Amino acid sequence: MDMERNLLLLVWFVSITTIYFLVPRAKAHEFVLCFLVCQAVGWIVEVLLVQFDLVAYPLREFPKASDLNITFKVVWTPVASGLYYIYRPRANKLTKCFYFAVWISLLTLIDGMLAAKTELVDYVHFHWSLMAIVYSIIFLSVRGLASWFFRDRKVFRKEANER
Repeated sequence: MDMERNLLLLVWFVSITTIYFLVPRAKAHEFVLCFLVCQAVGWIVEVLLVQFDLVAYPLREFPKASDLNITFKVVWTPVASGLYYIYRPRANKLTKCFYFAVWISLLTLIDGMLAAKTELVDYVHFHWSLMAIVYSIIFLSVRGLASWFFRDRKVFRKEANER
């Protein structure tokens, strides 16, 4: 269990330093919106997965309060979602699809390795490859909501100039 606890601390450290060093100030508002939307959508999806006994989290930060792993589902995935959104390519559709596939594959691979090598995730009636679908739903909904919210860039430029 010490390895798992150290891994959770490492994820917190990496997440905080990633936010500090990789999120430019000009895009901080986009990152924060994506972070919060991903937390909301991801939390709903994860609660459903846990309640239907598809996924279990044997080691949790708050075992009496929640059946979810807070570090990965409320911190790690939203940080990844925010980075995905602020660094998304504006090029052709093939580049966008490749970028999306790389992010989803990377997160799915990390989740699958966590399930195989640690006590943090236990797939009860679920296969780790289905997490790609879950991550796709989360990321597409975050991108859709953030794109809708920031559709009129002139409003944000006007507010920034008024300060």
